Order: sequence, then C-alpha cells, then structure tokens
Amino acid sequence: MVVELRYESEDRFKKWLLAALEVTRAVLHQPNPRETLRLVARKLREVSAADYVSISLADPRYPEGAALVQAVEGLGTENLSGQILFNNEQALWTKVARSGKGVVSRDITSHPNYNPPSELAEKVSILGVGMYLPMCAAGQVLGVMVAGWRRGSPYEEIATQEVPLMELFAGQVALALQQARAEMLVMQDRDRIARELQDVALNRLFAIGTHLHVLTGMAGRSELQRRLRLAIDDLDETIRQIGPAIFAVSESRMSGQHPVSAQLVEEVDAASKSLGFTPRLVVHGLLDHRLPARVESELMSAVREALANAATHEDVSSVEVNVHVTGDELSLTVSDDGKTEQPSSGTAVDRLRENARRLGGKLVVHAGVPSGMALSWRVPLQPSST
Repeated sequence: MVVELRYESEDRFKKWLLAALEVTRAVLHQPNPRETLRLVARKLREVSAADYVSISLADPRYPEGAALVQAVEGLGTENLSGQILFNNEQALWTKVARSGKGVVSRDITSHPNYNPPSELAEKVSILGVGMYLPMCAAGQVLGVMVAGWRRGSPYEEIATQEVPLMELFAGQVALALQQARAEMLVMQDRDRIARELQDVALNRLFAIGTHLHVLTGMAGRSELQRRLRLAIDDLDETIRQIGPAIFAVSESRMSGQHPVSAQLVEEVDAASKSLGFTPRLVVHGLLDHRLPARVESELMSAVREALANAATHEDVSSVEVNVHVTGDELSLTVSDDGKTEQPSSGTAVDRLRENARRLGGKLVVHAGVPSGMALSWRVPLQPSST
C-alpha cells in the first residue's frame, strides 16, 4: 500500500524523518531504556510542538490496565516519570493498548473514554487536540504514546495534519524497542548458558582435584602415568568450556545492562538542580544485578519522590540517601535537615506509601536527627509466602 502525504512545508517532513532516525539510533545503542525514552519524548515534543507528551509501556509484571510511565514531558508532569499509573478498563490508554488502534480528537478531554489517572487529571485538563497512538511492532502493542496541545495553541491545526507522521514515528520507536529487547534477551540467554557451563566446569574441576589428590598416594605405581594423562585431558576439556563461558558473561554484563548503582547516582545528581546541592549517597550491601526488575523500578521512583519531597522543605542544607540491601529486604532512607511540620501524609508521602504497599512493604515517616524529616521505605526482596 502506498500512502501519499501532502505537506505545506517539505522541511517539516524532513524534520520528522530525521527525528525518527535519531531516536531509532538512540533506542538501539543507549543501554538505559528509560533515559532513551526520555530522549524520545523530548524529541517528539520538539518536532510536534506538543505541550504534553508521555510514553507508557505495557508490562506483564503489573496488573492489566497498569501503565509504566517511562517518560513524560510538559505541563509540570516530569515527576511522574517512572511511576506506575492505573487506568480502568474503559480508559483511553487501556482501549488503545488492547485494540492497537489510535485515538485522535480535537477536544481530547471531552472524549467519551477520556479518563486519565488522578495524578494527571488536573494538569492535562487544559488540552485541546490530543492523540493516543499505539506503539505497534509485528502485531504487538508495546505501549502507548500520548501527545496533547493546549486549547488555542497555534500548532493544533498542524498537529491534526501530521497524524500519519506521528503514527509512523510511534511505529518506528516500537520497532527499535522490539529489536533492542530481542538483543537483550539474547544477551540474557548467553549469560544463563555461560553460568550453566561454569557450574559444570566447576564440578569437573572439583572432580579432577579429587582425582589428582588420589594420585599423590600412587607414586611409583605403573598406573600413575595413565591416570595423569586422563587428568590432563580432563583439564584441557574444562579449560575449553570455561574460557568461552567467562567471555560471554563478561561481554553481556558490559554491553546491555545499566547497573542500579549508576541509576541511583543519576537520580541523586538530578536532584541537585532543585536542591542547589548534591545529596549524599550511601549504599550498603550488594545492589547491582540483585534486585528484581519490579523492585528496581519502584526503588528509582521512591528515590525520586523522596528527594522531591525534601526539596519542598525550608532551609535544607543537607540530604542523605541511604540504601541498604540484605538477603531478603531492601530499605531506602532519605533524611534532610530542613524545616517541616513532619506530615504523615501528602502527595509525595502518599505515593511512597502506595509504592511500598504494592511490593508488600511499608513507609515510616519520622523526625530527622537533629532536625528535619526522615522517610524510611522498606520492601521485601522475596515474595510473601501468604
């Protein structure tokens, strides 16, 4: 099928093509998926002149109707990046994700199924033209890309004319995401195989060690040389197995995964913009490659929320982020020395409490030492047996 598109400006068409090319390269080569999708959201907003853009991915780890907001730009909603938002079955996001069919409206807030999560409702109420576009690849809907323009925006009419280009853009991002995920699965599979080979090789080494130990008491026997040759052959075979295994594990770790510790540093550095200084980060225990994916995502969200909460306090001069990992629990404590009335509830505190509850944990709010507030967020690392 050939689609003929007419545009008043050829430059606009070129900008869309260049944007699609740029984000495709970023998705395929950037090891941090969330940071990549932030770039995609910024680029989409830049090219389309939208006032609001979000990219939410479907995730089988969460209940149906839940959307993992990977990136959001505009209207002061950036703090929702990394959050889990819940949509009911009739909400536009859910319908588009299920059907793979986009929704475009000149007055999106009046659409019959327009029902954004409560965290977004007020901020996006000023939108006029809006689009919910499925991110489809090979018949699979990976997520939904949303764009909106303020009522009366001079770009609303242009946006309605460029819907096909935005659909192509969303599809291109989905294809790149699918390819990146496929490559990640290959690396994870290689890592698994390598670990299995290492287990086999280690068992063989133990067996060979036992064999050679027996030989120490056989000096002078005619059987000695034959058994030594057998041991040497076994060692050669073990070396041939363990060498590629170690190489595969090292390569997979270096290429595709963004360590949790690095993500923590990014979040702490980002908070320096609102605080005016860089918080202190303390980590106890083995953090990288130990957290379940869902816990990792919620941890980053909790750090972001807790630091944003600290930034609202008066006369804050120091903030400490303390992460402690044990065999069965992850704890996060964010303390500051600012002036506050120590509320036990509030937007940020409520979200932190809800994040912890979803993982079977809890949030405790108490006074800091010697002043300020401390938020202690604790979640189990092992599923509950009940």
